[in-house]
Amino acid sequence: MSARLFEFKGWADVAVAILLTVKPGIFYNSPITREVSRLSGLHVSDASAAPGFNQAIACMVAAVSVGYIVGARSGPAARPALFSMTLTWGVLSLITCATSRGSATLLISGINHVLFSGLSYYFDSSLVKLK
Repeated sequence: MSARLFEFKGWADVAVAILLTVKPGIFYNSPITREVSRLSGLHVSDASAAPGFNQAIACMVAAVSVGYIVGARSGPAARPALFSMTLTWGVLSLITCATSRGSATLLISGINHVLFSGLSYYFDSSLVKLK
């Protein structure tokens, strides 16, 4: 089950990378982002302020998403690394949001990644191998 979850996440992130490339405002200025900003007090990032930076984020999301797809198809040995990457991204995003550098978009990403990690672990507790 975790392989399918990771592959699904990879394909979903491919879609996110495409949208970040062609229409980043869909994420940065969405009603959900504005509501999270209102509730959290974190700022809403301006998608037009740094188009090169937005493109760099889109490239990073695309590269990581391909890693999820390939990793999910590579067998059980790759899945703990995918789980660790997802959880690390989520936790670091949430920690960043506790500082003045956070944003509503980053908070959404952090929550999304932590919840996805929890769901992955729920379906496959072998993702965490402590030795």
